[in-house]
Order: sequence, then structure tokens, then C-alpha cells
Amino acid sequence: MPSFVHKGRVPFHATDAAGIVHFANYFRLMEETELYALNARGFRPDNFAYPRVHIEADYAAPLRFWDEYTVEAALQKIGNSTLHWQFTISGPQGVCAVLRSVSARRTADLSAPAPYTPVERERLSDLLITPQI
Repeated sequence: MPSFVHKGRVPFHATDAAGIVHFANYFRLMEETELYALNARGFRPDNFAYPRVHIEADYAAPLRFWDEYTVEAALQKIGNSTLHWQFTISGPQGVCAVLRSVSARRTADLSAPAPYTPVERERLSDLLITPQI
């Protein structure tokens, strides 16, 4: 599957009193991975805003303090000014969570949509799970 991979280790501050990653911190891992994936393709995060318009998550297993994790980011679709992401977060026991997110790119002042150009679409195309027609 085409994807961008980000790896890390669960820090203490991301866990609850039981040493398990709090569910909201999976979204932090998702956003961090999205930023690195976009940056690797030449997108600067300060040129545009990327507000979320949809988000969902399915949790399968916990991540714990100091676990090594992998986040695979892939695009399900590139819209006119939207990116439809899928993030698979895995740990020592396999897949821990699958998160899906839609971000709507806007101008930096949020006043208008900021459509992706053909050149930008090409730079993102290697992340597409299924090539678009």
C-alpha cells in the first residue's frame, strides 16, 4: 500500500495513570505524521490552513508507555481542496488504531478554499491507496 511511515516511541506524558496512551493522543500522532508527510512532499504548513472537517477512529489495542509505534499515512482521495487521509497506528501487538480524517485546505486567513494544483496533486499521488481517474 502506498504510504508515508513515521516511527516513534510513546512518551510518558502521552499516557494515563495506567500507562496506556490516552485516546486523544492518537490524534496527535495522526497530525504529527500528516505534517511530516506533507513536508516531505514540499508543502509548508504555514502557507495554508488545514482545518479538519471530518474525523473518525477505530481502536483495536492499546499502546503503552515506551512502546515503539509506527504510523502509516495514506490518502484515500484527493479532492479539489480536501485530503482524505487514513492513518494506521501499530505497536508491538499489531494494529492499535485506524484513524480517518478529511482536511479542507484554506488560505492562511481562512477566507477561501485553496484548491490543489495539478503539480501539487502529482506530488501527493504516491500516497494514494487507489489511483484516481
